[in-house]
Amino acid sequence: MSSSGRNNKKRLAHAKVKSTESDSAEKDGAAKSKAAPTKTPAQKRAERKKRITTIVIAIFAVIMALAMMLPSCSAIASNNSANSSSKESTSDSASSSDSSDSSSSDSSSSSSSTTSLKKIDANYQKTTSALEKKLKKDPDDLATILNLGNDYMAWGYSASSYATTDTEQTHVKDVLNKAISYYDQYLKLNDSDTVKVNRALCQFYQGDTDAALAALQKITQDSPKCALAWANLGLVYESKGDTTSAEAAYKKAKKTDPKDEYGAKSFANQRLAAIKAEASASSTSSTTSGTSSTSGTSSSSTGLSGALGGLGLSTSN
Repeated sequence: MSSSGRNNKKRLAHAKVKSTESDSAEKDGAAKSKAAPTKTPAQKRAERKKRITTIVIAIFAVIMALAMMLPSCSAIASNNSANSSSKESTSDSASSSDSSDSSSSDSSSSSSSTTSLKKIDANYQKTTSALEKKLKKDPDDLATILNLGNDYMAWGYSASSYATTDTEQTHVKDVLNKAISYYDQYLKLNDSDTVKVNRALCQFYQGDTDAALAALQKITQDSPKCALAWANLGLVYESKGDTTSAEAAYKKAKKTDPKDEYGAKSFANQRLAAIKAEASASSTSSTTSGTSSTSGTSSSSTGLSGALGGLGLSTSN
């Protein structure tokens, strides 16, 4: 082969190689063109809209989730508030309960006194009603008249321990006035120092100590040997704070009832011992004499009223 022919073959081979590289480049370009085709403006707008829609949906989902959680949070807050309110309410209730204890106690005490007073009234009303019916049949029956006087005095004395209101205290005075009325009725028919003493006691239980004192002084002057009059006179003096006169009256009671037939002697001894004890305590106490004296008077008045009520109820002449 000539040199010219060999050169032509080399050119052809070289040309083929170039052609192959060119074809490969074209194929790569075509592949790239197929893998990433050029997007049109419409396609770009569509993709942008799709992304925005996705974002909006995500945000909406978050909002919905928060909205669903709000009731639970609200319930929790409400429960906390309720618990706090409950604690405050409980505290206020306890405070209210404590503050009302005293009032409740006072109310209960008042109610109990009223109930007891009603029971006393009911019991004595039955007895006195029966006696008054009996007295209508025989107006001059001394025993019935005396029993009515004694029952009304006992009724008034018992009721006085429970009378706390003005109305109740007025009721007690009315009952004792009934007793005085029957005693006066008895004395018109039959003179009796004991009945006079009982009448004076009714005045004392009504709080009229001056009238009671005057009545008892007259009895002891008219009947110096009436032990009950002396014992009750000592009572009135002691209730007024005149212990000197009270001691003198009690000694007279002992002297006129040496065998303690009326109980005056034993009562007088009891009160004399109490007065002595009060005086001793007053002199040795570091408290003021006024305080000691007040305490002693209060104590003696309470004890003497009950004991002498029994003495005064005696039906002896």
